Amino acid sequence: MMDEDGPLQLLLIEDNPGDARYITALLEEATELSARLGTREADGGQAMAAGETSPTIHHETRLADGLERLAGTDVDVVLLDLDLPDSEGLETLSSVLERGDAPVVVLTGLRDRERGIRALRRGADEYLVKDEVNSDVLIRSVYHAIERHTQQRELKRYEVLIEESTDVNAVIDPDGTIQYVTPSVESVLGYAPGELIGTDGLGYVHPDDREGATAALDRVVETDESPTVEFRFEHRDGSWVVLEVRGRDLRGESDIDGIVLYTRDVTARKRREEQLATQREELAALNQLNAIVQEITHTVIESTTREELETAVCQSLARSDSYSFAWIGEVDPASEEVLVRTEAGVEGYLDCVDISVDEGPRGRGPTGRAVRTGTIQVARNIPENPDYEPWRDHAEAHGVGSSAAIPFSHDGTLYGVLNVYTERRHAFGDDERAVIGQLGEVVGHAVMAIERKQALTSEEVIEVEVVVQDYLEAVNPKVEPEGSISFDRVVPLGDGRFAVYGLASGGAIETLRAVRDRDPSWEELTVLSERDGEHRFELDIADSPLLDAIAENDGRVHRAGIEESALTVVIHLPPGASVRTVMESMRSAYAGTEMIAQRRTKRSDRAVADLQRGFDRELTARQRSAVEAAYFAGFFEWPRDSSGEEVAETLGVSAPTFHQHLRAAERKLLAAMFEDDESPETS
Repeated sequence: MMDEDGPLQLLLIEDNPGDARYITALLEEATELSARLGTREADGGQAMAAGETSPTIHHETRLADGLERLAGTDVDVVLLDLDLPDSEGLETLSSVLERGDAPVVVLTGLRDRERGIRALRRGADEYLVKDEVNSDVLIRSVYHAIERHTQQRELKRYEVLIEESTDVNAVIDPDGTIQYVTPSVESVLGYAPGELIGTDGLGYVHPDDREGATAALDRVVETDESPTVEFRFEHRDGSWVVLEVRGRDLRGESDIDGIVLYTRDVTARKRREEQLATQREELAALNQLNAIVQEITHTVIESTTREELETAVCQSLARSDSYSFAWIGEVDPASEEVLVRTEAGVEGYLDCVDISVDEGPRGRGPTGRAVRTGTIQVARNIPENPDYEPWRDHAEAHGVGSSAAIPFSHDGTLYGVLNVYTERRHAFGDDERAVIGQLGEVVGHAVMAIERKQALTSEEVIEVEVVVQDYLEAVNPKVEPEGSISFDRVVPLGDGRFAVYGLASGGAIETLRAVRDRDPSWEELTVLSERDGEHRFELDIADSPLLDAIAENDGRVHRAGIEESALTVVIHLPPGASVRTVMESMRSAYAGTEMIAQRRTKRSDRAVADLQRGFDRELTARQRSAVEAAYFAGFFEWPRDSSGEEVAETLGVSAPTFHQHLRAAERKLLAAMFEDDESPETS
């Protein structure tokens, strides 16, 4: 390694002049690298640099020259291009690893990610994609390579020093009863020898390791083998010490007459191994995460709706090897519960789970904290994390080791929380957390842009006014028209069914009953309320040629009514819809159909336009049906004309499902009504 008082020594083996100049320029500016390495002494490691001096860079264009330089110079890290004039592919890496002891960072092209991963498996410490390298990425990669390589060297030295040593020796019976234990047990495990003699030694072994320890003991008893096994042994203070144990059957020796166990404490070694494994896992996750961020950045540019964007984000994360699944949630302001907007990699993860954003037990997880603080929150080592207690069994059933909740917002407006899950227990370290936090910023900005664009887009419709003269006489010649009838709302229920809500005055309710008796598409007429001679009603219609044609063209009945014997209908259709198809369907059903007017129009009232845009674009089909049916069935009247259970029955869903759709719709409509627009309204 480098001299403590000298600069960092880096060997760049790269034959492309442009890439070499770019990497060299980044390295020459990387004074932060020496500073970061210089802090290791305070952390218990050997100081590797002092001051803020630029590293010394040795550049070679051929493998042979690079190997020669490596043999004659104390190099701290090698930056290696795999394809050189005198060597190609992973053989280049093998040659460097065989000739030197310095950590190796492989440089690959944008399309060589798979080869970079193979290089890691072959022995490289890091790999970098040249087109994605910047100063921060380079500093982090070189720093991690040197740090990890140093720890591996320390681990090897540690293993050599303790190879022949034993911490605790014991003699046990074939059933595990302890006959004798050396006095060193007190310093290693905290017990006085007398506390253990005569007890069942297997009872101190961790439950998850007990089967393996018992099997190893049986092999010693039944064969001449002396197997080595590792297991966790309970320390007197309740912690777990990892012991490496080798058994030897000496029951034939009169002075021993038992199974001799030679043990040594390998807890520190296991921790180092776990730390190295965690660093490698995080490196792989960071490489994949950088690719995911790039993929999502392209998706942001192409997405036209928030739903499309959010679905793509979750799917990109779930497809990666580093993450298991992801979902995006939003907060219901009434209940303070988190509702799922979209998910990928798992189905119904929250069906049996309640997550709140209050200070209660179900608000202490990452999602609740992320909403309250507006910052990324992480839960690591979930099987042992006390804050995850309400959801631990559910998470373990899905193989979750760690999770992160990333709020995405813009200008103080929280749009939702992205939740990412992985099997890795120690995932989401500082670097991984920083990158995935940037993803939240990208998504928040994109959602803001999409919603603002939708809010500023004027809503143009084709308005068609149609009159069916003598409608009542055509349906039922015996009808005596009375009063007036207005159809206020037509709610599509799916499968060709519609719920029509309206008001009949001046005895017109009897006119409706007469039409229902003769028109086969009118299935059921229900009076919801009667006040001052006016009847609010619900009419169930199925297989109506007119309504089917309007629905198939993404249109809606704006208003309709019956006055005397004529039926008047005003229809709103989106631009490009087939007015002819609608008219032909209506004329085939009613011979006296006439088109009174056809025009293109825009909603002039800004508040109504905002509310209608929220209704048409933000609400799902089920949410629209729920709020329309609830309103026109008198669910919001007091006393109510219809209960939630009755409206749910009309919609063909359960009462809890109806209330969930209704709450979501109410929140979205109120947001559309009350949230300010930055663009001033002009007349």
